[in-house]
Formats: sequence, C-alpha cells, structure tokens
Amino acid sequence: MVDRDLSRRRLLRTGAALGLAGFVPQAAGASTSSPDLEKFVQPMPVPEVREPDGRREGADYYDVAIEEFEQQVHPDLPPTTLWGFEGSVPGPVIRARRNERIKLRFDNSGLPADHLFEVDDRIKGTSPDDYDDHDGPVPDVRTVIHQHGLNVEPESDGQAEAWTSPDGVTGPRFVTDVHDLPNRQPRMTGTYHDHTLGISRLNNYAGLHGFYVIESEREDQLGLPSGEYDVPVMLEDRTFEPDGSLHYPDEFVANFAGDTAFVNGAVWPYFEVEPRRYRFRLVNQSNGRTFALSLSNDDGHDAPAMYQFAPDQGYLEDVVPIGHGGDLESLTLAPFERAEVVVDFSEYAGETFTVTNDAEFPFSGGHGDGHGGDGPELSELVQIRVTDPDGEVTDDSTPPSELSLPATSDYNEDAAEQTRHMTLDMAMRDDLPTHLLNGKTFHDGGDHAKPRRGATEIWEFENGTDHSHPIHMHLIDFRVIGRGEDGTAAPAPNERGPKDVVRVDPGETVRVVTEFGDFTGTYPWHCHVLEHEEQGMMRPFEVVAGDERGEGQGGSDGGNGNGNTGSGNSGR
Repeated sequence: MVDRDLSRRRLLRTGAALGLAGFVPQAAGASTSSPDLEKFVQPMPVPEVREPDGRREGADYYDVAIEEFEQQVHPDLPPTTLWGFEGSVPGPVIRARRNERIKLRFDNSGLPADHLFEVDDRIKGTSPDDYDDHDGPVPDVRTVIHQHGLNVEPESDGQAEAWTSPDGVTGPRFVTDVHDLPNRQPRMTGTYHDHTLGISRLNNYAGLHGFYVIESEREDQLGLPSGEYDVPVMLEDRTFEPDGSLHYPDEFVANFAGDTAFVNGAVWPYFEVEPRRYRFRLVNQSNGRTFALSLSNDDGHDAPAMYQFAPDQGYLEDVVPIGHGGDLESLTLAPFERAEVVVDFSEYAGETFTVTNDAEFPFSGGHGDGHGGDGPELSELVQIRVTDPDGEVTDDSTPPSELSLPATSDYNEDAAEQTRHMTLDMAMRDDLPTHLLNGKTFHDGGDHAKPRRGATEIWEFENGTDHSHPIHMHLIDFRVIGRGEDGTAAPAPNERGPKDVVRVDPGETVRVVTEFGDFTGTYPWHCHVLEHEEQGMMRPFEVVAGDERGEGQGGSDGGNGNGNTGSGNSGR
C-alpha cells in the first residue's frame, strides 16, 4: 500500500498556496511510463451494432453482459485485462430510432469480487457512512450504467447512487435494473458509461463504456456516408505496465492522464479508407484529457478538412469546416463531448494522414502554447491510410459543404423564468484537492436548484479555478448563448447547436439556456473530468411540477431570479 502520510505531505507541498482559488494539482501519470510501443502497426477495430435480444412490453429489449476479459491492445504487449460489455472495449453500439422506445439491462453478475484497481476509501461513496439511506455494505465491485445525454425518468437515468454489485447488493437510489428509454429527443451519437459513486473514474478507466446512437428519418435523407463508411471512433488515453496491465494510481489524484493513445480499444492504430467521403462519430471518453484534433501529413497543411455537422446532439446551425483555412484550426473535445464530421478523401488516393492532438494536460484553454499543465504529452492518436484502387470508387453521399442541415429548434432566452449563477471552485478538504460547485460537494446537502417542469432557464457557469471543466447536465440538452470573462462573447461555430456538455475555461463564464422537460425528479449536474466529479464536483437539481420550485429564487445553489415568466420552445 502507498504511504498515505507521504502522499498527503506531497499534496500539501504542491498546494501550499491553496487559500488561492488557483491551485492546480500536479498531473498524475508522468511518473509511470508505458513501454516504448511502435505506432500504427495494427488496424483500428470498429465496434459492431448490437441487435436486440427480443421484445419486452412492446419495446426492443437488450440484455447486455458486463464482464472481465483479456484483450490484445497492441502486438508487442501481453493481453490486457479489462472490464467491458460483452467482451470488448468499447462496448457494442446500441442503435435506437428517435421516438421508438427500447428497454436496456446491464448484467454485472459475471464480474469478479475484486476490483482491477485499488479503491481509495477516502473518496465519498465507498463507505456506508457516506449514505443517508443505506445500512448495508458498499462492495468494491459495483456498477451503474448511465445513458449519457438521454431525456429519461430518474429511475432509468443510471445515477451514481443506483448501483448494484455482482452479488445483488444495491445502492440507496436503485429502483430497477431495466432502463426504459423513450428516445424522444434530437438524434445523436452518445455513450453509455459507468456512473458509480466513488469509483466511476476506476470503472470507466477499466473499460465500462460504449456507443449509444439515436437515428432519425430526417437524418436518413441528408445523404451522409453510411454503412461501412459511417465509423464510430472512441478516443481515450491509457498508461500500460510492461505486463500489459493498465496502470492507474493506487491513491486518488485530482488529475490523471495516460501517455498512450487508445482508440476503439487499440493502441495507436491505423485506419484504412477508400478515396471517398467518410462519416466519423467522434467521442472523447477519456477520464480527464481534452483533445484538440487536426488532420496532418508530412506536407504540413495539405490535408483534407473535417466538416463538422453535429455537436453532442442534433445538428449545428451550419456545417463548420475545421482545418487550415477553415472556420476552426482544430476540433476541441473535452471529456465526454462528441462531434460528427465528414471527411472527403477522394483527392488523396495513396496518401497517409495522422490525427494529431495539440491540447496540453491538464487543459486550461491552451493548445500547445504553454497554458496547459505538465501532464504526459499525447500528440498523435491514429493514422489514416487512403488506398489507391485501380478502378473507380463509387460515392453517392452528399459533399459535406452542400449538406442541408435541418433547422435546430432553439430555446427562447427571453422566456427564461430564472437565471441561475453557478460557480466552479476548488478547496482542500481532508488533505485532498476537492472540486466544488457553488462551494459544495455532492455530499454537502443543503439547498439545490428546483426548476419547474417545462420551464425555460438560463444557467451561468463561472470558473474560478485554473483549468477547464466540462459541465454536463443530465436529462436536458441546452444551447450555449455566451462565453468569455463576462459571458457575452459568442460561442464557437461548432457550439451552435444542442449540447449536453460544455467546456468552461479558467476565468470565464459560460451561459446556457435550456428547458426542463419531460420528467420530474432529481438529477445531477457535474464536471465530466471523472476525477473532479469523483471528489465532489457534482450537485443535484430537482425538476418539480407546478409551483413547487422552492429554493432557486436566490440562495446557495440557485443564483438570482430574473422575474421573467413564460414558456420556452421545447426544441424536441
């Protein structure tokens, strides 16, 4: 076991100036390095679409196993022990249709009794004393799977205290192991991933995540690349021991990043494409690393553009070309942000490109310009090889610059009933760096926001810390309406559409507008850097019916009321 007194002394030295809001804990990962592995020597796997197991109460039913298994992640590494869904990391693609209900169960009974990693019992959620309504044990091995970005009832949301263990111990908010997912929302590429209180960072790093996709009839008519030319890509980072096992610190660290690219479950893979258009569904599933993605080759800027047409959900207002000379130089994705892009390789037969990353770790808004931290660098992710076939390549998809995107329904900012000012903070608690929302952790209790079902509200996120926080709200999507020091600067071109994660950089305030439908109940909002979420950076909000708003007209978790009333556009 690591010497905790030594670890605490080191933390206190690092954060000696913490009465300041600007303490940034040293990034973990640099002290342990992966073996020297050759890049781009294996093909990138592509996850398969999971077929339903049958029907249940009139809906397609999926019964998905959570398992421990070994996976060869690089030819020069021994097999790596992972946790995943049905024998693969990432898990299979769950594909739903908009407005068509499915039912989904995750069965963890096949997991072992011991966790892959050391469980640090200083983190809240790992002991019975951390729960108000739980008298039983809190096993080290337990899971709860959240379908990220879905508009669902609380009982089907996969929330942090609704966990189960392989032998049937359940958390205090557990209701059912079959989630009812109505898919009444914009089409999207999302994920399903572990959300267990106290060990979410460990379970996700072990491999508990996969793709969740909602498709729509209107999407089918756009002429997007389809079939084998529609490729989900999960971007992650890992550190490996020489025996192939995953490395993660035995004790809690406030920031962690790996030193090795892990793309669709393979270390530094390559992907072979034909000289034609491809659609890539990009998901940043890292615990804490932000990516700033570009396509490059040996000639510098002579690479095809990435044309982004979708953010986390729905569509952008306009297609955004990304690359040299485009609207953006690179595509920045914070943890659990997503983007869908089309890349046209038709003029590049026989050429090779590299997907590069220019974001430092820990991320603080800088792209390789000294504004980031001292964490492990990860500048290359995956190589793309364009074939040079003898015959003509057929491509009937729409050129990305000609895509006619459906209009996105916006929420009416003028109809907002409430403006809530939310602060992102940091402090030392019990010798641990602790991230806070409105000065509180998930376990602090007290007042919390109570928006009315169907109400339009504006939430303002003010970041008083020294690095970026991707803020995620369960249940709803939102529109970014302002950024910058005073929250009045325009959002980036590729933020102008439905989102459920927004990056808030140091010293800025980000303003979003949303509508709280269709369900009542308690949901979390949190930072999606998993180590931040784990050590406090999560708070509840409660959607109430009628006039049961309670706290929120002012107070510790609700900012200021603006006096406006009215109903917003549902945006569905």
